[in-house]
Amino acid sequence: MFKADFHCHSRFSGHAKHLSFLRCRDCYSQPLDVYYVAKRRGMDLVTITDHDSIEGCLEVLNRLGERPDFIMGEEVSAHFPEFRHTVHIGVYGLSEAQHRELQPLRQNGEELVAYLRRANLLYVLNHFFHDFGDRARVLAFIERMAQLFDVFEVRNGSQQREHNTLIATLLERLRRSGRQVGMVAGSDSHTLRRLGRTYTASPATTREEFLADIRAGRGQICGAHSNHLSLAADIYGVVLRYYPTVLSLRNGEFPPLLRVKNFFLSLAAAPFLFTPYVVAVRHSRIERSRVNHYSRLCLDPQSFSSST
Repeated sequence: MFKADFHCHSRFSGHAKHLSFLRCRDCYSQPLDVYYVAKRRGMDLVTITDHDSIEGCLEVLNRLGERPDFIMGEEVSAHFPEFRHTVHIGVYGLSEAQHRELQPLRQNGEELVAYLRRANLLYVLNHFFHDFGDRARVLAFIERMAQLFDVFEVRNGSQQREHNTLIATLLERLRRSGRQVGMVAGSDSHTLRRLGRTYTASPATTREEFLADIRAGRGQICGAHSNHLSLAADIYGVVLRYYPTVLSLRNGEFPPLLRVKNFFLSLAAAPFLFTPYVVAVRHSRIERSRVNHYSRLCLDPQSFSSST
């Protein structure tokens, strides 16, 4: 079986929003480490999908050259004004020029998807319901996303089983209505710990055959879901990589004054190192409650039109 983790991050994924006051990165994994760890864990094709950046992919290509087992990827943030919501779209096989052309389109998801379709790029709606809070419009949101996308991330290794199961159920309903939909899985790893533990597989023997299998709906979904313990471990993994970055004088990321400021902020925060676990538990409960509510709405036979 040909395997790929379609969703993972490197140190070029920007800064963590919930730790913006510390300038903590969203991920500290080096791009080459992502490549080599993914290969050791059995991935036949490797990509890096940083948030609105291809710098991690370019670093791998600059160091290793063009390789048949590596494909350029990006997780593009796309805002849909109609729903006042930003979705994340995995884009694969894009060029540097296409990356640049995508950036001004991010403020209008409809225009961005139209561009991806015209360019015949493989694009995937990641973690369908993540952070979608408008319960009154969830059915309209589902209908519109089902019209815009042909490939969906069905299993995200950072999301709970309930979230992933709901997506799989909705896509099965689409298939029964006659739609051809593709499915992928990825770890969404922000550390190396879960990299390659959630992945997509197919009977393909080459990259081209594999990507064609994804588009044709022949991808197989494999690997782990998440829970509050896994989420907490991810948060700790990122935070504990932050401290050495602040303390290292060889790291040019922080100017001297900012380094001193963040060092003392980090010391002040040290007594609260239990907080990530509490945050993970609370987030998991809120997410489970929201997804369970969406499940009751979406799985009502009358609520989701087969016309999509």
